[in-house]
Amino acid sequence: MSSSGSHVRSHARRWWGRSAAVVGLVIIFAALSVVAATGPMRWDVPIAAATSQTASDSADGDVLGAESDDLQVPPVYVPYESRPVAVFLGDSISRGMTEPTSGVVGEYSWFFGLVDPETGVVRHGGTTAENGRSTAWMAGQVWNVLYPKPDILIVHGGTNDVSGEITPPVVINNLERIRVAAASAGVPLAVCTVPPRADPAADARALEVNAAIRSWAALNDVIVLDTAAPLRDPFAGGWIPGYSTDGLHPTPSAALLMSRAAAETLRSIPLGV
Repeated sequence: MSSSGSHVRSHARRWWGRSAAVVGLVIIFAALSVVAATGPMRWDVPIAAATSQTASDSADGDVLGAESDDLQVPPVYVPYESRPVAVFLGDSISRGMTEPTSGVVGEYSWFFGLVDPETGVVRHGGTTAENGRSTAWMAGQVWNVLYPKPDILIVHGGTNDVSGEITPPVVINNLERIRVAAASAGVPLAVCTVPPRADPAADARALEVNAAIRSWAALNDVIVLDTAAPLRDPFAGGWIPGYSTDGLHPTPSAALLMSRAAAETLRSIPLGV
């Protein structure tokens, strides 16, 4: 074997080695560019939960609590026995067309979907609700509701206050009494917004009460469940046509939308699932 042939082969090996190193540097640079553009790669985020339960579709084809965006990952439904226990305090919109003491929640109760065994967010720990009641009555009932101690207290009131032309400061004072009691018991409080009204004057009062609720809640660590938002006509005001038969109470399909709005908020906080 000639020394010239060995020299050629040695030169070729060095050339291929340098080429491979250059290619490797190019690949590393490209990978770093991707990371810089999209953020650090994460290997601890599962693509989907293998044990998640698929919820049945609602009337409009969406999953309870999920966004309409097709790219949104559907929520993982926690087993019923592992969900927080919620008690509900309210008026006829909470009572629906069922007897609260029976433990059965009917489809006319606004939280019907929220306590659904398959697609809900909380377990039903009881309901204190009577037709025609105001937030003042609810404040008087709060200690009965807080015993035994639930994981969360959910209040839906104000509709009858609006009917009676009770001013927002009075409503907030009643809700504050409920908040103080819940805080004393160590129970988180969630308050729903007031639904629309068919009467324009009453609807304007409902909007004023809702604005007051949001301001008060922001200052007092109270959870706001904007259950009124999916019911309101954004153009004409009042109810979206078909969501109420009397201008006061939601239909079952509207109650489902209220449940979904509440579920979305509860899933976004540590107490939620």
